[in-house]
Order: sequence, then structure tokens, then C-alpha cells
Amino acid sequence: MMEMKKLVPELRFKGFDGEWKKEPIGRHISLISGLAFKGEDISEDPSGIPILRGINITEGFIRHNEKIDRYFLGDTSKLDKIRVKEGDLVLGMDGSKVGKNSALVSKGDVDSLLIQRVARLREKKGSCLAFIYQHINSIRFHKYVDVVNTSSGIPHISSKQINDFRLLFPNEVEEQQKIASFLSAVDEKIQQLTKKKELLEHYKKGVMQQLFSGKLRFKDADGKDYPDWKPRKMSEVLFEHKLNSTGKEEVFSVSVHKGLINQVEHLGRVFAAKNTDNYNLVQPGDIVYTKSPTGSFPLGIIKQSKIDKNVIVSPLYGIFTPETPGLGYMFNVYFESPINTQNYLASIIQKGAKNTINITNTTFLSKKMKLPTSKAEQNEIGNFLKELDTKIERVNQQITQTQTFKKGLLQQMFV
Repeated sequence: MMEMKKLVPELRFKGFDGEWKKEPIGRHISLISGLAFKGEDISEDPSGIPILRGINITEGFIRHNEKIDRYFLGDTSKLDKIRVKEGDLVLGMDGSKVGKNSALVSKGDVDSLLIQRVARLREKKGSCLAFIYQHINSIRFHKYVDVVNTSSGIPHISSKQINDFRLLFPNEVEEQQKIASFLSAVDEKIQQLTKKKELLEHYKKGVMQQLFSGKLRFKDADGKDYPDWKPRKMSEVLFEHKLNSTGKEEVFSVSVHKGLINQVEHLGRVFAAKNTDNYNLVQPGDIVYTKSPTGSFPLGIIKQSKIDKNVIVSPLYGIFTPETPGLGYMFNVYFESPINTQNYLASIIQKGAKNTINITNTTFLSKKMKLPTSKAEQNEIGNFLKELDTKIERVNQQITQTQTFKKGLLQQMFV
């Protein structure tokens, strides 16, 4: 007779034994959803009581800014039921990310008011909400929501469906608390790294704004100022080599976030024509303009190749060699901004009947930009920006590693 597998985790804290039991989380929490406020009761005036809306709740965080924050200015004497407390779990109940937007309430959001379609989960005596949250904020709950949420109209999940979500619970609340505390420490590390990455990205953005506004200048090796930047035609600093495939190069695509990337790695297969003789050759450091709408870049994207070998791309793309590698890197960072890209391209773009972008390489190079005339300064700026990107990527790798570490813990610490 086959032996039944015991419901115990692979990795466990000392001092705890016994099997876990499967129960709906409704036995361990009290759940309410918010109030359907009238439109006239919702204000942008921050002197009111903050309203916690679905748009404020993201994956693991409660976010705030002037564009999304709203307040209640009326009588709150009968609204104590929908005020949140520190440690409550709030969950967005509708929208494209239904089930994924959840967060624990911190001190800064205490006494905020719940709006309709936002659930508040609060632990009952003898239970640990932080333990339940680790499951709510996991792929297992997300898959459960994908199955039970309504598929017509705006996806949403009901209070009953949340309460019915079943977990395996340790018999002792102390074990739940130990597991939750340990995993929360890992979450805090991920949050710290994420904040560090955001600060570096914000600093990088500020550096670019100061460079192109002339507020930030580099000095040469002797401590002297470099020559002033001047308006320069792009055809003076970007050059077409007009080289084509030799038949030996890999086919690459261009991604907003990844830059030049192998088509198989990016798209799963090669989409190139059988004969790639007319495909454009891209050398290391070249600038590539895609001439096709992509997401928040409706007029195309502009990237520098950071690949250390020659590759080929669609013959529709424009390929240009920059005056210096540093200037190429400057362009790469400058055109990471959808606004900068839009501003540069908008006046020279002509769209065809099928929304195709009709622009010649000559036209692309016809505009002027205020740029450094010193090649030494171009390379110094490029190297500085490259070091910043290296720091950002290093932090991003740490985030990924920590997330992978947590995923392994979840598999071992939960049944």
C-alpha cells in the first residue's frame, strides 16, 4: 500500500513538528471591502482624509503621488469600519492585475479609508496575517485568481473567492510568525535594492538633464574647461557605413529595454527572410534607428549596439557610426527617454497609409543638437554614463538573485 505523503515542509525551524492542515484563509481573517464614495465626496485637496484606491496598491507597495491620490472631505464619524490599521493587508479586487496588487499597510497609511473594490484583510486571534500575505503575494494565489475571476468585462474577484482560497497552515501560530518574519526580511532586502536602483536611475536622469542644459560640465586632465557645446548637425557626428551582411552574422532585433538582442533569444525564433544579403551590418558601438512604432516609442527607438561583434538587422533600420564611442553612448542614454525621442523625430517623420514611418537616413541626420565638440569630453561623458549603467545593472542582478533565493525558500518552507 502506497504511503501517504506527510504534509510537512522540506525546510523547517527547530522546535516545530506535526503536519500542516489545509484550510480556507477565511477562517483566519476578517475581510471587508470599501465604500462606494460619491463623486462629489472625492477631492484632490490633501487637507482631507486619504482614500486608499486600487490605483494606489501595486505589487507589494502602497504608492502615492499627486496624480493618483484622492481625499474625503466629509463627515468620517461613521466610517471607522473602513479605516485601515497598521499591518492590515489590502488587495485590489479588479483590473488587469487583479490578485497581484496587494500590500501590507504601514504607519504612513494608517486611518486611510477604503474605497469600493479594495479588500481589507485583518488577522483573527491565533493567526498570522503576514504568513497569509506571503501566499497572497505569490504565483499560487495569482494562478488561483486567474481561474476564479470573472472573464467578462473588467476582471474582478469577490470577497467570497478571496476567503475561499485554501492554504496549508502550521498548527502553531508561532511557526507561522517565524516563517513570515524570515521571509519579510528577504522582502525588505528586495525593497531596499529596488529603492537603490530607482535612486540611481533618478540620478542618471538628472545628470542627463544637467548635461544637455549646460549646468553640468566636465573638465580635461589639466582641470581646464572643455570647449563650449555647439549646435551640430547629426550628419556631422553620425556616419553611414552602408555595410551589409556577409552571411556569417546572427540576426538581431532591437528592444526598448534590452537594446540589440538576438532574435531567437528575444522572440523565440528568427523572423528574418531566408536571404539576408541585404540586411544591414551593425558594428560594435553603432547607432541603430528602428523606424517602427514600439510601445511608448510611437516613432521608433534609437539604440547603440553594445554587442562585441558584428550582427545584422532589418534593412529597414538606419545604421550610423558615431564620431566617438562616448558620443554614441550619450545618444543611447539620451534617447532612452520617450519624450526626447518624440521631440527629436516628430518634426521629420511622415507616416504612410498603413501607419508606416517614412523617413530616409538623410532626413534622420538632418536635424541639429547641441553637442560637445571635444572628442575627449564625449568619451569622458560616455564612460561616466556607462559606469552609472553598470552600477544600475549590478543592483538589478542583486534584485534578481534575491528574488530567486526567495522563490527557493518558498518551495522549501511551504507545503
